[in-house]
This record gives sequence, C-alpha cells and structure tokens, in this order.
Amino acid sequence: MIYDDILGATKTTILESLNVQDRSVDDLSNLLGINKTAVKEHLEYLEMRGYVSSYFQSGGAGRPKKYYRLTDKGISLFPKKYIDFAKLLLEEAEKVMGTERMNAILERIASRMISDTGWLAEDLRYKPREEKIKKIQEYVSMLNILGYNATLDIYSDRVIISRHNCIFYDLAKTNNRIICNSLGKDLIVQSLNADFEITEKISNGSSKCVIEVKL
Repeated sequence: MIYDDILGATKTTILESLNVQDRSVDDLSNLLGINKTAVKEHLEYLEMRGYVSSYFQSGGAGRPKKYYRLTDKGISLFPKKYIDFAKLLLEEAEKVMGTERMNAILERIASRMISDTGWLAEDLRYKPREEKIKKIQEYVSMLNILGYNATLDIYSDRVIISRHNCIFYDLAKTNNRIICNSLGKDLIVQSLNADFEITEKISNGSSKCVIEVKL
C-alpha cells in the first residue's frame, strides 16, 4: 500500500480511509479498533507533514464536530498514472503532427521552462573566458532551480556540467529520442548558445548526464 514501509500500517490505513471520505476521530477509532488518543497522535503526525487537514462541521444540536480530510499533498501519495499518460501523449502527438512539428513544440516548452526560472540567455561563443565561466555558473544555478542537482568542474579549455538528477527520467527511459535529443538539447542550446557536447546520459545507463562546454 502507499508508503506503508515509511508511514506505517496505521497511518496508511488512515490515509486510505480519508481518501474514501472525510472522517472524525470517532470514525477512525471505530474503523481502526484503537483508542481516540492513539488516533489523534497519528493525525497530528500526518497534519504536521501536510498530508491531512481538519475542519469543523455542525451536526445540528451540540458543538460542531471536527473532521479530517486529505490535502493535495496527501492525495499525491496515492498511485498516479501521469508518466504513463505522458508517454502515450508524446507518442500519439508525434504520430499525428510529425517529428518536425513535435520538435518545434518541445523547443517552445524548453523556452518556457528557461524563462520561468528568470534566466537570461546570452551568446557565449565570443565571450571572454571569465565571462563565459560566470555565465555558465549562473546556468548551473538555473539547472538546480529546475531540480537537476547539477555540479560544475572548470578546466583550462572547457567546463564540465554534470546533471546528477534527470527531471524527465521516467519519460526519457522510453522516449530518449524525443526527450534527450530534442527537449534536453534545446534546454542547453537556448540557455548557453555555446559549443557543447553531451558525453554521458542517464537514459543510456550512466549515473549522470554530462555536458562539456568549450571555453
């Protein structure tokens, strides 16, 4: 079940029951067969981590009753098929539109991803060495904003950018040609506009993606 080994069986059961409907402490106590104090402790843990939230609802006579429900973060714990859907969407879109139009769309997607980070691209090919290095350092910071966990090694004639996390990993495994050869390259071309070579790819079995940029 969802994160059973991390959250434990009881918390997982609480989340699964809240996925069906909102419940009170009394409801959960009866459902789980444990006392209300124990239920509250589990709920406090889940609420502190943003998986559940609470609200009061009037039931007529008497005091309003407290209920718990899943947050968006809690809902995200349950299995989703986003990757499978995205894979099928890419394949079908390319069949309908053709590779050329698909690449044009991916180029625009790359442009939007870059602009959303606040990055301002420059042509580095004719920049002095130190200016190139400074701009590439900013580029690596931009990659980390996107979630690439990137590092930079500087040598006399080149720099090596290592992206230790692939933000398109599941898609790239089965759509290497589209994701790595189109979208991945566009992210570099539009950002750096420099002489570069991709020497390693996670999607090809390497532990990281490596980009060598000439200085």
